[in-house]
Amino acid sequence: MRHHPSIGVVIPAFHAADDLHRTLSAFQALPDDVQSRLEVAVMDGGSTDRTLEVVSTFASLVKHTVSQQDAGVYDAMNRGAREIQSPFVWFMGAGDLPHAHGLSALLDRLHDAPHDGHACGVQAMTPREPGVPETFDPRFGRGLNWRNTLHHQGLVVPTDWIQNAPFSTAYRVLADYAWILDRRNEGKHIHCHPEVVLASVSGGGLSRQFRPALYREEHRLKKGRVTGVVRLAHLVWLPAKWAFKQMSKARSI
Repeated sequence: MRHHPSIGVVIPAFHAADDLHRTLSAFQALPDDVQSRLEVAVMDGGSTDRTLEVVSTFASLVKHTVSQQDAGVYDAMNRGAREIQSPFVWFMGAGDLPHAHGLSALLDRLHDAPHDGHACGVQAMTPREPGVPETFDPRFGRGLNWRNTLHHQGLVVPTDWIQNAPFSTAYRVLADYAWILDRRNEGKHIHCHPEVVLASVSGGGLSRQFRPALYREEHRLKKGRVTGVVRLAHLVWLPAKWAFKQMSKARSI
């Protein structure tokens, strides 16, 4: 039985032929009853390597392909959300892998809360950077004041949430974190399903390099999004987070 797509899967890519091939192969290997409920879109940033050749080999899977220069990964994610027709959207990266069992479980739950978001667990692939846990469990609440407890590879939200309030391209690495804080602050609801693992996530991304610029961007995005004593505490909290990552890196050497 064929189903109408429920989730639009947006995959930004740029000079990522091998990683994209691995991701699309994993989606193509999903059971038919799961794959038929997905609408896959690849948003390429104008690659000049084999990225578009890879996409062409998955013509039966990929429903939308756009290749043009963009303003970074969040611009590509916004464009993908405008391209798809599915009521929910899910952002994966080139190199990330879906979990068939978790995806099937989530698809069966979406109709119970069609106007809310859903957050699932994600696993970090090996080798992991120092200080990175094996599994990221989703939490939606005050803990977001201190660190991002939702990861976009585990987050499935109504498509119109993104269409009406796109990711800010003013942030290079943490626009999804800023976006999640905004949705929490305006009263949106995201159901957390820590028992459901939705994806395995590849390493090497900018958010896992833990450079000082990352924490400067976090300090900037939290202006107006966290306030009062919590805001003041970040003057100590952010340097402490950076120091912990450096200590973890030193111990691993």
